[in-house]
Amino acid sequence: MSISNNYNVLVGEYARRHFMKRFEKKHKWVWTQTFSVIENMLIRINWLLLSTKAEEIHKFEDCRIIKCEFKIVWSNSSAKTWWNRIIVSVNDETNECKILLIYSKTDIVWNHETVWWEKEIINNYDEIKEYFK
Repeated sequence: MSISNNYNVLVGEYARRHFMKRFEKKHKWVWTQTFSVIENMLIRINWLLLSTKAEEIHKFEDCRIIKCEFKIVWSNSSAKTWWNRIIVSVNDETNECKILLIYSKTDIVWNHETVWWEKEIINNYDEIKEYFK
């Protein structure tokens, strides 16, 4: 893992269908700019990990699962206050950073955030669900 590597940012189909559409609808005027900021953050995911806005949650053979915080552009609150999160899988061999989930606190069904998002990944991403068993 090199800090200077740039990553190709992909969006998982499940994340696009179930979560991004809600953000687009709720934040119509600023979602395009917000997502552009998110992409720029994820392109340099290893730099982001040096900040308090990202945390490596799991590390497997060729995959890392990272949780990141983000805020909506033009809002006055911090990313932590907004409570918006992104879960990504990072493959250092292919230099790909894939958005698995993008959510806010209102999306979480249970009280325990980690249990909720792990279950979402297991149920919707066959290519990495084996890592969570």
